[in-house]
Amino acid sequence: YACALHPTMGERRKYYGGVQGGGTQSDAVILDENGKLLSEAQGSCTNPWLVGFEGCVDNLSTLIADAKRNAGIPVDEPLESLGMALSGGEQSEAQEKIITGLQGKFPNTSRHYCVRTDTFGSIATAFQTGGMVLISGTGSNCELLNPDGSTHRCGGWGHVLGDEGSGFWIAHKAIKIVYDANDGLAVPPYDVTVVKGLIWNYFKIKQPFDILDFLYTNFKKSFIAKLCKELAEAARTSRDPLALHIFKEAGIVLGKHINALLPKADQSLLTTPGGLHVLAVGSVLTHCWDLLQEGLLEALRGSDISTITIVKLKVSSAFGAAVLGSKAAGSVLNIDLSTNTSLLYSGSPGVM
Repeated sequence: YACALHPTMGERRKYYGGVQGGGTQSDAVILDENGKLLSEAQGSCTNPWLVGFEGCVDNLSTLIADAKRNAGIPVDEPLESLGMALSGGEQSEAQEKIITGLQGKFPNTSRHYCVRTDTFGSIATAFQTGGMVLISGTGSNCELLNPDGSTHRCGGWGHVLGDEGSGFWIAHKAIKIVYDANDGLAVPPYDVTVVKGLIWNYFKIKQPFDILDFLYTNFKKSFIAKLCKELAEAARTSRDPLALHIFKEAGIVLGKHINALLPKADQSLLTTPGGLHVLAVGSVLTHCWDLLQEGLLEALRGSDISTITIVKLKVSSAFGAAVLGSKAAGSVLNIDLSTNTSLLYSGSPGVM
């Protein structure tokens, strides 16, 4: 990953910034030397592949300037460090380009910089020495960070190649089951009446061909993924068997992401109290855990996991980004990470 240093030195009070950059919204925090939160700010997209590198740098500068003002810090006073956990920030070349852009165009932003991908901001917010993050929102992904800094990934290839267990995948699976049943191509696992009604109502269609406009001509992945919310409601309120089945299948395939990374996990992550710690991220995984849990734990049975602890964040991943930035500056922020998460599940995958 990329890190860099501002050329000026000097004794002063030190402030540590963190940014969690998304494809729609970005969040920033500024912490003091004791890890105390001084300010927060929200801004626009900072994914360089969506807004371009110049747009990314401009939006980051605006976001940090707002956070400085909120903390009562002069905008032209550099932070001690700025950690950025950005969507689209996987490649080292992109990381260097963002840092160079900030140093050249906005030299008083910070003294030290560090850019990582967004998932590692999440891990650093929750865990001290690495762990696993499982994401299911519009898309899906799973990443492992070992204590030695090595990283491994499963998924994250988008809706054409993957996104298994995501909101889009759940919605697509529901549509596919209904249309295959309608065509006589496949026998549905359960009656499709309720799910078909949800699909017709959500897309406001009157005949099967009407859905093609949403899937092709005016395709919007996020809109299709939001059908997942309607399916979750049907699963919870009416206990529709097909909706429940689809969420269980989503849980199984999400569990397989964890299984895929287990052989690459440091043994220390598997033997800590509570076993492997997994951070659940994304609206589908955190809001539909009750529907996904059975399938996910089923997928983990028979694996090398004897105990697993699954948590979700209570604060922005910008906190973790600030921690990553402080390490690049050679500092250690005194933050109790255990207060940043709440428990979803802890126990043996074989026990419900």
